[in-house]
Amino acid sequence: MSHELFKLFSFTLFYYQLNNILKPFVYDRFALFQEEPIIFYPIIQSANIFIFYLFIFFTANLFLFSKIKNYTVYALAFIYIKYIMDTILESNLIGIYQYEFKRTVMWLFTTPLILKLYCDINNLKLVDVNAQYHIISNCAHIVLYPFRKSRYNTYIILSLTVSETYFIHKLIQLKYQKYTQFIIFIWSLFSFINIIELTNLFNIHDIQICYLLSDMIAKLTIMLIVNDFEEQTYHIKTNVDLQSITLLTTIKKSMKQFEKVTNITPKCKLIMNIIDKRLTSFVPIDTTSLKLELLKKILPLELEDRYLTQNKEYKSYDFICVLFTDIVSYTELAKKYEADVIYKLLNDVYTRFDDIVNRYGNLQKIETIGDAYMVVSDIYTNDQTNNIKNMILFALDLLREIKTIPTPDNNPLQLRVGINLGKVVVGILGIEIPRLCVIGNTVNVANRLQTTTDPDTIQISTHVYEIAKEKMGDNSNIHFEKKEDVFLKNLGSRTTYIISPPSHITLTR
Repeated sequence: MSHELFKLFSFTLFYYQLNNILKPFVYDRFALFQEEPIIFYPIIQSANIFIFYLFIFFTANLFLFSKIKNYTVYALAFIYIKYIMDTILESNLIGIYQYEFKRTVMWLFTTPLILKLYCDINNLKLVDVNAQYHIISNCAHIVLYPFRKSRYNTYIILSLTVSETYFIHKLIQLKYQKYTQFIIFIWSLFSFINIIELTNLFNIHDIQICYLLSDMIAKLTIMLIVNDFEEQTYHIKTNVDLQSITLLTTIKKSMKQFEKVTNITPKCKLIMNIIDKRLTSFVPIDTTSLKLELLKKILPLELEDRYLTQNKEYKSYDFICVLFTDIVSYTELAKKYEADVIYKLLNDVYTRFDDIVNRYGNLQKIETIGDAYMVVSDIYTNDQTNNIKNMILFALDLLREIKTIPTPDNNPLQLRVGINLGKVVVGILGIEIPRLCVIGNTVNVANRLQTTTDPDTIQISTHVYEIAKEKMGDNSNIHFEKKEDVFLKNLGSRTTYIISPPSHITLTR
């Protein structure tokens, strides 16, 4: 950006010094520029003053209030303001040929900027729009201008017109790009004025009014169009979240897949390229907000700010409810099917589980490891009874939902669930890819409860049962089955309780 800014600044500064350079080498050398000053209509002077203040106001407004700082727009505005200011100061002091020559020089400097703005909007380069034809034509016009009164002038203008016509013809090939019709209109308009001037249909004053109005329309409109487009794009980019990025990625992947399996027609390929460029333009350059959103998803319990900046911080909590799930026979499925099939299956499972957990405001998903899914109750809620009730209802929802998920062999998936309650430590582990971790014996017991229960059942600890039984009572339609001497690896034998989902009952929170 700094290199681009330096080039634009140097380009603009050179134009501001150009009069001093041209005076000894051009204006004082050729008799064409020594003719008597032409007295223009007063309306031309008034129009120039109006345009000058209009561009001053518009440029100041862009600089002060626009969220987009497009330095090409500023360079275009400053060059045109300098040209108008010189026109006002030199009005009725210079001859018609010097007046026209200054406008030609102004266009040599402003047209590359206009084309650059057009290219930036469409993710093109100047060579893509064949800008070299126009720039070479304009340079030739400036070099040959001192011969304007010679007998070769008509041939010179016709030759330059051919070059401009070819440039416009090349632009027409880009008619599907944004604002191409406007660019073609601008160049066609000036070509039309050139023809009027060549055929002497208007007098000199009317010709200058045509050029004056066309200049203003071209510069002001392109600045308005570009600024409006970039403001809209900025608004979209600043409101892009991770889900939006997922959507854009999914669309692009679908397009690539469509291209692989389909014989793409040229017209379809054109549409796909346009869509692809447009989708890419939505991705923000500054991804800070996306990184923060991702970090909050990695650290989902809305920990205090110190946890986001100091990864060694941790905190102890009492009576946290922890749930573990495990897909029965997952290892056999993983051996039987390709990795992409298993990935799609797990993605479907976890996407549905995520949707369910989001319905419970006091439950929070912590992580997924393979086919294991871990959820805890809200560490900021001291209502253990409601936390436990919702955790059990959530587990029942998972058992019901898992049966609706299609599998490669059309056999319904089965789930084991373990739930425990107790003391845990919550903290952030790691620096490169930070992870929120819930650590403690409570977590280990919940995991062991899950591994030792039967398929499609929920195994809970005695502590969870005591609170759940008291809170939910006999009206919950949930049956607790006591199991004694359940051996939990590395923990010994425990008394636990089993919950099986009632097939005909729909539970409500």
